[in-house]
Amino acid sequence: MDLLNHATKQRLKKGHVLLLLALLIVILAGLRLLWMESFRDQKQAEIQNGELDLHAWSAEEGDIVLLDGEWEFYPSQWLIQDGQMLASEEQKPVLIQVPDGWNEAMRPEAPTPYGFGSYRLRLYVDPNKDMNYSIRVPSVRTSSALYVNGRLLAASGQVAASKNSYIARNLPYATTVTADDEGIIDLVIQAANYVDSRSSGIIRSIKFGSEAAIAKEMKFSVSMQLLGAIIFLIHAVYALILFLLGNREKRLLYFSLLAFCTTLSSLFSNDEKLFHQLFYMGYTWDFRISNVSFLIGAYALLECTNHRELRYWSKMYPVYRFCVLGAAGLTLCLEPAQVIALFPTYFVLGLVAAGVTMITMFKKIIKDLKKHVLLLCSMLALIHHFLWSLCWREMGVSIVHYPFDLMISMGCIASVWFKDYFNMHANTKELASTLQRMNNHKDQFLANTSHEFKNPLHSMLNMSQSVLKRERHVLQERSVKELDTVLSVGRRLTFILNDLIDVMSLQEGAPRLDKKAIRIQPIVTGVMDMLQFNAEVKSVRIANQIPDEFPPVLADENRVIQIVFNLLHNAVKYTNEGEATIKAYVSEGRAYIAITDTGIGMGAEMLKRLFLPYEQASTNETKIEGGFGLGLSISKQLVELHGGALEVSSAPEKGSTFTFSLELANEPAGVRHERLQPLQALTGPLKQLGDISVGLEQSGAASAAAPVATVRREGERRPFILIVDDDPVNHQVLEAILPPDEYDLTMVTGGKEALALLDAREWDLVITDIMMPQMSGYELTRRIREQYTLTELPILLLTARSQPKDVQSGFLAGANDYVTKPVEPLEIKSRIEALTTIKKMVREQLQLEAAWLQAQIQPHFLFNTLNAVTALSDIDLDKMRSLLDEFSHYLRSKFKFQHMDEFVPI
Repeated sequence: MDLLNHATKQRLKKGHVLLLLALLIVILAGLRLLWMESFRDQKQAEIQNGELDLHAWSAEEGDIVLLDGEWEFYPSQWLIQDGQMLASEEQKPVLIQVPDGWNEAMRPEAPTPYGFGSYRLRLYVDPNKDMNYSIRVPSVRTSSALYVNGRLLAASGQVAASKNSYIARNLPYATTVTADDEGIIDLVIQAANYVDSRSSGIIRSIKFGSEAAIAKEMKFSVSMQLLGAIIFLIHAVYALILFLLGNREKRLLYFSLLAFCTTLSSLFSNDEKLFHQLFYMGYTWDFRISNVSFLIGAYALLECTNHRELRYWSKMYPVYRFCVLGAAGLTLCLEPAQVIALFPTYFVLGLVAAGVTMITMFKKIIKDLKKHVLLLCSMLALIHHFLWSLCWREMGVSIVHYPFDLMISMGCIASVWFKDYFNMHANTKELASTLQRMNNHKDQFLANTSHEFKNPLHSMLNMSQSVLKRERHVLQERSVKELDTVLSVGRRLTFILNDLIDVMSLQEGAPRLDKKAIRIQPIVTGVMDMLQFNAEVKSVRIANQIPDEFPPVLADENRVIQIVFNLLHNAVKYTNEGEATIKAYVSEGRAYIAITDTGIGMGAEMLKRLFLPYEQASTNETKIEGGFGLGLSISKQLVELHGGALEVSSAPEKGSTFTFSLELANEPAGVRHERLQPLQALTGPLKQLGDISVGLEQSGAASAAAPVATVRREGERRPFILIVDDDPVNHQVLEAILPPDEYDLTMVTGGKEALALLDAREWDLVITDIMMPQMSGYELTRRIREQYTLTELPILLLTARSQPKDVQSGFLAGANDYVTKPVEPLEIKSRIEALTTIKKMVREQLQLEAAWLQAQIQPHFLFNTLNAVTALSDIDLDKMRSLLDEFSHYLRSKFKFQHMDEFVPI
């Protein structure tokens, strides 16, 4: 029943929409008919034999007469020349229908549009009425001159009997006339055409009426054309503005182009040709621009729709686009006669664009009639306009310009754009709200996860510290060092969790600060102790230039430790060699602490987003991974909570300077400031571990449970392994996994140091991290492969990236194998064993082959060599000496025990 009710409601909704559309059609047709009845010109008796009797016509009522009918026509003759009326008896006129072309009348045996001639019509009005009349000549191809009772009153262009002195200018004009004493108005229109290949002569109805009636109609027609042009131009302008300021939706640009082309067509081709009345650019360019605007408009109309979704049209569209744009470009270079010859092509291209547009709109409408009712209204108004225009043309109806159908159609399309914009705005607002909720959930999840991790982590740290304190005197020095590293790593993980918790607390509100008078110098000293190991491994010197007597500040000690650690750690992290300096000074009653480094620096783009949460420098530029990107963001907020400001100045390759300010404390007498306790007493976020260190520590239990025993023969040397990693903690972890009694390890922190050590000895394996500053693992691998083959020096990559493209990049660079993080000790030791064994086997095989080749030397080889030396002693002593040198080198190498250490030229 519910489904039935729903279907019934849907049918009722569609019925309402169809009823609305039917009402729209009735309204459009009613407006057309009302317009036609209000402004339709009233015809009098038909013109016969070149005469029209208007004695019974009341010009005072405002009626306008169309001078349609039989006019006298004098082909290739002038009725008036040099201001003199020629004797009409000597010239034989023919009767010609006006409006119509003169082609057949000009030359019956071979109709032609080219030539010149004269039209004549006699009007008989009431001589007792002393009034002024007006004549409106809309179009005579392609030049004309209007004479009334033998006097030249108006002209368009310059008529002539030859093309040389003729000027084309097919523009409408009007003039005021009066009848003679007998009530006769003798009209003579002389016309000439030498450029337009269509039907020539008077091709549109000439209007006759009182001066007031003609002026009123002309004024109203101009107003309607201006109204239409201005509205279309407004659509073009705002659509272009929306395109430039919005999301660059191309259909908006094409809609603007369509509206602009419609504006051009209205100004160039409609009744009054308003553009040419102000700026006449010549008959040729009039033709070109009018037709180019038609072609571009057809193309723009097509691009305003989703026409590419049509199944077969998408394949033909590239051809159509080439044709329509090519025709538009070609038209700008053609003469009027050539443009006219292409009219069938223009018609076909325009018809195709209109047809495809209608089909696309119809398919879109039938999917959801209610949603696209405005689009349907636009389509109906457009179809209504063209149908009525064709009907009026076929019926010969001459009427004032009617722009409302096109205006309604364009308005509906514009409404569709605005509707889509408002829908998009509403969807964007809803999406932003959803993203905000998801962001809050994410922060809450991180905070909850951090709290859940802290308890087991603290238990592990407490137990490890208890074991270290209780068993330190019985443990080996190496074991104590490794336990210290475990505790250090655990504390760093604690500080990472604290960062995540701080993010949530800072968002929910300002956390309570326990402000008291503290000294900056001992805080900096304690933080330096925590980072000194990292700095020493990277050849970075940390200098504390804050004097002991620097005045105390009023701040939360734990938060200041957190701020200093984040900033100093950031300086050490992005400085490969050089120094990080901490200075402090007092200015305007505040303490300023500046941390300066000589690191890689930052560009203007990075400085804009430096303090955003979860923001980090691009790993493609720095080759440094790790961290959440929270340290600087939290530090900035903590400084601001203290009433200060954190500022930065930096330039690429020139280092960075972070400066923050704190309030000076008024130190009371007798206050003691104790020096900070060792590393364990400091609270603040430490350097988060890289993926390799975290991964290896997590697998420590696996290492203990499943040790890899490497059995070596007596006298066999340990493999020489070169480890390249910028994180010193990773060095410690790898050193713990690879015991010194089985492996000879050499550790460096960068690719340049590794390349410098390549020739120091014969290495069995290179283990390198991928993400490193200055030189990545990929680049290091490529540099090594320029000197050593895959078997001469194997390379094992450590990577946190397990995507196929990342692994493929490693192999393309020349790596033998890779291990993804987090790694298992069993896995990495197995891969090391496999790679070193392969190199050893290849070296032994080469030695065996060399020994076998040396064993093949027979005594006759020595005899042949000596004979050659003896022969050369009589021929060429220099050649003999060279041969003896080579022979001695060969014999020396033959009796060496290590066959493959050196190579001798053969």
